[in-house]
Amino acid sequence: MESLLNSIVWETVGVFYEASVYLLAGFFVAGLLHVYLPADLIARHLGRNDARSVGLAALFGAPIPLCSCGVLPAAASLQKQGAGRAPLVSFLISTPETGVDSVALTYGLMGPVMAVVRPVVAVVTALVAGIASIGVREDETAPGSSAAALSDDACADPACDDASAPAAGRDSCDETHAPGAAASSPAHRFFHSLEYGFTSVLDDIALSLLVGMLLTGVLAGLLPDNFFDEVLGWGSGIMPMLAMIVLGLPLYLCASASTPVAAALMVKGLSPGAALVFLLVGPATNLATMTVVGQLLGRRLLGVYLGAIILVSLMAGLLVDATLADSIQVAGFGDLGQDVDAVFVLKALSAVGLVLLLLRSFVRKGYRTVWRDAAEQLLQTGRALKAFRPGNLLRGPVLAAAVAIAAVASVPAFTLIVDPGQRGIIQRFGRVVAADLEPGLYFHLPAPFGRGTAVDVGLIRQVTVGFRGGVNGARRVVDEQAFYLTADGNVIDIRAVVQYRVRDPAVYALGVEETPAVVLGLARRELVSLLSRKPIDRIYTVDRRSTERELRDRLARRLASLGIGSEILDVRLLDVHAPGRVHDAFRDVASALEDRQRDIHVATGAATQSTTAATGEAERITQRAEGRAVREMRRAEGRSAAFRDTAAVHRTSPGVTEARLYLETLERSLELPRKYIYMPEADGGGDVDLWIGAPSSDFLNLGAPEPRSGQR
Repeated sequence: MESLLNSIVWETVGVFYEASVYLLAGFFVAGLLHVYLPADLIARHLGRNDARSVGLAALFGAPIPLCSCGVLPAAASLQKQGAGRAPLVSFLISTPETGVDSVALTYGLMGPVMAVVRPVVAVVTALVAGIASIGVREDETAPGSSAAALSDDACADPACDDASAPAAGRDSCDETHAPGAAASSPAHRFFHSLEYGFTSVLDDIALSLLVGMLLTGVLAGLLPDNFFDEVLGWGSGIMPMLAMIVLGLPLYLCASASTPVAAALMVKGLSPGAALVFLLVGPATNLATMTVVGQLLGRRLLGVYLGAIILVSLMAGLLVDATLADSIQVAGFGDLGQDVDAVFVLKALSAVGLVLLLLRSFVRKGYRTVWRDAAEQLLQTGRALKAFRPGNLLRGPVLAAAVAIAAVASVPAFTLIVDPGQRGIIQRFGRVVAADLEPGLYFHLPAPFGRGTAVDVGLIRQVTVGFRGGVNGARRVVDEQAFYLTADGNVIDIRAVVQYRVRDPAVYALGVEETPAVVLGLARRELVSLLSRKPIDRIYTVDRRSTERELRDRLARRLASLGIGSEILDVRLLDVHAPGRVHDAFRDVASALEDRQRDIHVATGAATQSTTAATGEAERITQRAEGRAVREMRRAEGRSAAFRDTAAVHRTSPGVTEARLYLETLERSLELPRKYIYMPEADGGGDVDLWIGAPSSDFLNLGAPEPRSGQR
């Protein structure tokens, strides 16, 4: 119980956090429109009962921030000024269904696509209703004046009837009230726009807005995820749209208050088309409003009013689900702190400012007045419900609309459409009579006697472990799923995603109640078993991919053994890190280990480089020494061979050999130096023959000459 209350409170705080900045922007623009839009502009163009006036009424009413009750006095004033009945019907629809504040809030909670679709469809609804009203004759019992029709209306603000009420409060009752008399200068006009936007407009919707915010928090905290899809089986189709019509017709919520409620329902599995139906029907209708509209315009135009709202909203919802469903996404309201710092501060300050403005509004009006207004609205709703006669509406276009809706709603009761990529199952009295049907159209007995189910077997489904949200977007941590104990006693934080698909459609649809919950439980079980056998460092680094593969194989075998009609395709560990409290310390340790490993690699590289260089230098020196040794050896061998040849010749002719050796030696000795010969006996003239030895003995005996005295 305590956890449920905490969830509701947290979701309510998240709604204020996400919605406040857009609501404040809408109030600001609403004040500017009220002050700077000419007071008689609307009435001046709505006097004719034709298509042009209907179109202008739809366009003029779209940006004005008035609820379904607040618009009634403005419509009565326009009727007094001569506005046609068809433009009034158009104005009564486009004004409460949308406004600058609700469009801004829709953009913030549901994205730009829904922020464009919502006002466009509101204007189209107003155009259809207005044009359909042109040819409708006035009821004979229709009231003669709008004042009489609104004399007992409790929807209108008490300030409308109180002559002593502030002018700003009376401005909210009549959109054609001219502020120019009270504010002539530009500064005064600007401050008057702020007063109107943040006082009059807020006073008009404060209670409804607060109820809508609280209801959103209750729905977001109370309903389980995929409530409409998996619990009710209303993921798409016309049934959730009809349910939203039944819910929205009697409910009193303004356009701004209904927006967070619709967003919360989408978070819980409601289709965007059904949410659009609620956004269109809820703000434009409630029992008190329908009663007063019937008094103001007559039962026939009330039938056109309701018929156009219901039919156009249904067609728009079906079209949105068929074409734009994937483009409209709503994030959860509890993801506070996921924004960047500047955006977080802006949203937080806006939420505080909106709460203070709401408190200021309640204090200004008085708490007793607030409670009295709420009680009066409940009493008036009860009186309207008591006086409401559905039979009076089931005529003409409303009857045709009811018949058409009943016919359309009955078609899915006995038909089964199996789209491409799907397989069909047909049951009769609970027994499966046809399974694994190919795409096509099939018929079956209506409930409770029979049932047809289409299962998408081509869709890759996924279960997130440790977080909620998209794989590529913002992730909200789920603590009880994220933390695991490793083999070395450390705690590791895991974010994983498991992808699977349907293998047996009949078993998947009828044999298992919550396949995602089963897959999630098995994945957590296998993670506990697998991570408890591995140290944290290896999971961080080398074993991450092998852990994914092992987890996938173990999970696939386990799921196959259970026979729940699904098969595992892949498992991915998106985030693997230490818990947040020690993440910085683990990051420092990891950085130190990386630095250590880098230094080891650098040192190993330097050592390898030095070793390689030294080895190369040693090899070079060795090769050079070996080459020199070979060269010297060959030279020595050549000299040795020459000496042996000379010795052999000397043995046979020693004298000649010795003379030749002697002469060669002298030749080598005297070849290079410059020689000076001193011969005093030459007597200073003529050529001189220089003999090394005596001619007679040198060339006849060929022996070694004997030196003579005086020779040089």
